[in-house]
Amino acid sequence: MDRPSYGYSAEDAPEPQAPPVCPRHPDRVSYVRCQRCERPVCPDCQRPAAVGVLCVDCARDLERQQASSRPRNAMGGAMGRATPVVSYTIIALCVLAYVGQRVAPDLVVQLGIFAPFRALAMPWTFLTAGFLHGGILHLLLNMYALYVFGPQLERTLGHWRFAGIYLLSVLAGHTAVVLLTDPLSQSWYGGTLGASGGVFGLFAAMFIVIRRMGADAAQLIVLIALNLVITFMVQGISWQGHIGGLLMGGALTAGMYALRPKARPGSDRQAIARRSALLHAGVLAAGFVLCLALVLGRFALLPA
Repeated sequence: MDRPSYGYSAEDAPEPQAPPVCPRHPDRVSYVRCQRCERPVCPDCQRPAAVGVLCVDCARDLERQQASSRPRNAMGGAMGRATPVVSYTIIALCVLAYVGQRVAPDLVVQLGIFAPFRALAMPWTFLTAGFLHGGILHLLLNMYALYVFGPQLERTLGHWRFAGIYLLSVLAGHTAVVLLTDPLSQSWYGGTLGASGGVFGLFAAMFIVIRRMGADAAQLIVLIALNLVITFMVQGISWQGHIGGLLMGGALTAGMYALRPKARPGSDRQAIARRSALLHAGVLAAGFVLCLALVLGRFALLPA
């Protein structure tokens, strides 16, 4: 009872501290801490980092910061895969459709070819005719143009914007056939097929992109002019489809550039990308509605 205390007693000893627990799972003890916030993190909440581990919240914040600084394409959207999957898919579908034309011509052509007189009865032909071709040379020329212009445009615009412009250009080409063909002529009952409407739409889209980048578009202008001359000089070519596709492709691309949100220093690039996607989807929807209205209006005004 008389032992010396050396200046302190048992009452002065620090109280034992509770073991660290994970904030998300308070019933789990963890001595591993997040490298950013230094909070305890259990094995289920650990996210691997370059050094050590991160908690779920810090990993999400870091991912958001990286996404906000990620490079964007010319339309303000996120950069997709480098492989132009849409261009190659369109080429593959055209080749498969041509094989189908050779194997079962009556079935494939009759179900897929576009003709103004039956456009309302078979509306799918507005698009399916864009994958059919009248011969091997016709197919090779269109596929070569797609191979040359498609991948570059797809990387610039993004996958779904490129697909939308191409398909709506095909649709607009056949819409122009309905609008500019005399219902009393034999052409009203003739068939139209080929990817040329979509290809001309890509020509116009490429022209808009080149001009927006400030590059010289003289060679492309010459190419478009030569193709238009061939269109009006060679018999059997649907000039209406070429003109319709050219106008639609240029209008859609110009509209997308005009409505592209501008990024400012410190702005949330993810929010800008979402807004860009919404606006550009609206541009594509407007193009579709315009074609639909023109076709319905044309048939409504036909003589009895």
